[in-house]
Amino acid sequence: MNYVFVDFEMSLIGKEYRELRKICRQEIIEIGAVMLDESFSEISSFKRYVRPVYARHISNAIHDLTGIDDCQLYACNEIEEELNAFAHWCLSNGEDVVVYAWSENDLSQIQNEYLLKGLSFSEDLEKVIDSWKDLQAEYDEAVEAAKPTALHRALASIGKSFDGKMHDALDDARNTSFLFVEMSDQEEFLKTVNYTHCYSECEKSTVTLGDLFDFSRFRFDESA
Repeated sequence: MNYVFVDFEMSLIGKEYRELRKICRQEIIEIGAVMLDESFSEISSFKRYVRPVYARHISNAIHDLTGIDDCQLYACNEIEEELNAFAHWCLSNGEDVVVYAWSENDLSQIQNEYLLKGLSFSEDLEKVIDSWKDLQAEYDEAVEAAKPTALHRALASIGKSFDGKMHDALDDARNTSFLFVEMSDQEEFLKTVNYTHCYSECEKSTVTLGDLFDFSRFRFDESA
């Protein structure tokens, strides 16, 4: 059994495509993924940029978030070729594979973008989609979260900081794999979450005399 962790970065389709945006509002512009073996060691990684069809200009906001600009995407392949390459990579070490993403958004994006562009799933991509799981949903259920948890907050709940750059697809995927490994021992994982939460709450409630009193209002006789 191999475990794949994937993340997409996306760019908004222009408002001039009003009817198309009713089907899909974004296009994938970056795919990042890592693969772990049965011992949870990283054995491979995948990173590709994708040329959008409708979101031709990367906005300043998306550039600031992802570091991706128009020049990086100009000579890249479009989504069908790159997702087929991704699916082939997922199955390259055997078809016994589970694919995880953080939230349901990435899988929905594939489905909606293929619908928008009239594309069909390849046999390999069908296998990948059939094995797809939402790690965010599993985390939220385990910790009984009231609302979906951001990846960096989930990492913080086990005392870890995000490693790398957030909204870099490969870094996001790799950090998702870190969390998965921690969650693989459910009992220890929940102990860690509870300890980290209690420690954080204790820090918030810790007060000193300086917190309780405004000593600036007192005058002291320094000659005493």
